[in-house]
Amino acid sequence: MRFDGFQGNDQAKRQLSSYVDGGRFPHALMIEGPRGSGRRTLARLLAKAAVCKSTDQKPCGVCAHCMKAAGGNHPDIFEAGGEGASRSFHVDIIKQIRDNAYVLPNEAERRVYILAGAQGMTEQAQNALLKILEEPPAHLIFILTCENRSQLLTTIQSRTVGVTLGAVEQDKAVETILQILPQTDQDNARQAAAVFGGIIGQAVSGISDGSFRRVQELAPEIAHAVAAPDELELLRLTAKLEKDKEASDGVLNILSLIFRDALVRRVGNTDHLSSSPETAERLSRLLMREQLVSLLAAVESLQQARRMNINHTLFQTLLCSRLREAAGR
Repeated sequence: MRFDGFQGNDQAKRQLSSYVDGGRFPHALMIEGPRGSGRRTLARLLAKAAVCKSTDQKPCGVCAHCMKAAGGNHPDIFEAGGEGASRSFHVDIIKQIRDNAYVLPNEAERRVYILAGAQGMTEQAQNALLKILEEPPAHLIFILTCENRSQLLTTIQSRTVGVTLGAVEQDKAVETILQILPQTDQDNARQAAAVFGGIIGQAVSGISDGSFRRVQELAPEIAHAVAAPDELELLRLTAKLEKDKEASDGVLNILSLIFRDALVRRVGNTDHLSSSPETAERLSRLLMREQLVSLLAAVESLQQARRMNINHTLFQTLLCSRLREAAGR
């Protein structure tokens, strides 16, 4: 299978190539990964491969089916999804799909439904989808995308083949960012790739809308506040993350680098990974080695909570409490 325009995630590519090249396309796939990891890009590539007429590498990109798919007007590829808010993917959408499920394809051998943001499905919508997944017609393929498959019913999970997307290797991420944003200098692209953990979509958005710079400024301030005598400053700073979940991920990534640099300095080394060596130096003087180790563990646990799509208000509370506790404050 060809993956034009989709970077990294070699394990996922090998997995999907074995399905497509071997003629064993699953009737239901679930692509999970953080926002900006390329879930929808990959889903569209798979949909194109499913309708492609080439007998060689798919999608070929030149047959009539591929051309229509690329233009977004293939009659046998459908996209549906919620509005981004929790439980905004309503049952009416699934019922409409279910009513048309047994209609034969118009032009291709298969009909493909891309269900984007499946974590937004109501339980009623998931149960309606389950009825199709249990006994799908041979010509039907579902491609679901979500942040984390654990957000869906276990019955949905058990009837879909999982594909997990993650970070892109640093050099490849920087190269891709520069291709998308040629006006960005290499140092800026490298820092953005690190801040957003190799998630290209988030890095590109962060550079484009300025959130990257805001995160770079906010994270060191939060690191300073962790060691402050009281928690008021930390509460004030974390309140800035209230409506920006992606910024929270960026802040955690930078905090991890800062605390790592402080720990390294604490044991006598001066190399650094973060862009805030002065903050790391200050923390290395204020905090003991054990406290810095605890802070790194606290950040890791918070990152895990974010991957599990924890309620954002609860996340802010945990951010303050766990960092303060780890710092012995």
